[in-house]
Amino acid sequence: MGGAVGAVGRFFTERSTEVAKSWRGIIRLSIAPALAWWLSMQIFGHSQAFFAPIAAILTLTVAAGQRAGVVVEIIVGAAVGILVGELLILSIGRGSWQLMLVLTLAVISARFLRLPGLAVTQAVISAVLLVTIVPAEGYADPAVTRFVDALLGGAVGLAMIILIPANPVREIDAATARLRAELAEILAKTGEALRTHDVARATEALDRARGTQEMVNTVGTLADSVEEIARLSPFRWRQRTAVLARTSALVDLDHAVRNTRVLSRRVAAMLRNHEPVPAGLAESLQRLSVLALDEGVTRDDLVAVAHHAVRTAVEHLTINTAAIASQIRAIVADMLLAAGTDPGALDQLLGVD
Repeated sequence: MGGAVGAVGRFFTERSTEVAKSWRGIIRLSIAPALAWWLSMQIFGHSQAFFAPIAAILTLTVAAGQRAGVVVEIIVGAAVGILVGELLILSIGRGSWQLMLVLTLAVISARFLRLPGLAVTQAVISAVLLVTIVPAEGYADPAVTRFVDALLGGAVGLAMIILIPANPVREIDAATARLRAELAEILAKTGEALRTHDVARATEALDRARGTQEMVNTVGTLADSVEEIARLSPFRWRQRTAVLARTSALVDLDHAVRNTRVLSRRVAAMLRNHEPVPAGLAESLQRLSVLALDEGVTRDDLVAVAHHAVRTAVEHLTINTAAIASQIRAIVADMLLAAGTDPGALDQLLGVD
């Protein structure tokens, strides 16, 4: 009984913590739709202003984590769908075949304007809404009013992102921690596979390394987004220097993950061919996996790992040992750059006597 109560308590504690961390998003989603609706009703006099809050919500949800330029494209995509569809509906009326035609033309228009995938989605959603929701009798010029409402709602949503921004330093630190953890896990699995001559474990590490592409892509998008937030939001200007340093380090860690992919592939090939495995390579990988998790890792510790791997390969030289040592050295170089090492000093630091 006590265990069940404790589990329930932990559940509510974890969920409460998650809610507390997302307070900015809660405020944005609470304020933006209501403000967009009020502005459309009170400032522009639109009696059916449902597109304004909808556009604000879609901007804040679909565009979460995107760069401001992409957010603008999404807003434009929604407005294009509304404008094209409403102008057509005024001529042909509403119905199933009309909806099909409007959707087709909305997608074609978005593609013609070279809008990205999210913007195309917005155009389609907007077209569906305007075909299926009939304007009230006497509703003046629905094409213009709905187009204006879409732009207004999107603009309010974008303003909320800028005025109530996420903490870019915290966001990027969290992404860095996740990337370091994934890198460390792959290196540890690969090192253990080498130590135990375990082909299955090496294959598992390779599959995991190949699966990092989505994380790498997400990290790249996040780096662009937080840099832009720090540049656009006056509440984050003082964090710009810290954000730039962290995004630069993220790029280097991204390269380390990519190099780990190549490393895992070479290790798997080596073990499948039943080649002798020098113990020093497995030791280097195990040590490197520990250092990958250490944000305060010293330059000397990283350099020592690279030297040990290269010397081991020289003493047991084959194509695969040389390739594995070379990839370890490349990963160390990426981690050194992430730690702030001057690129011009890498060759001198990683040279082997």
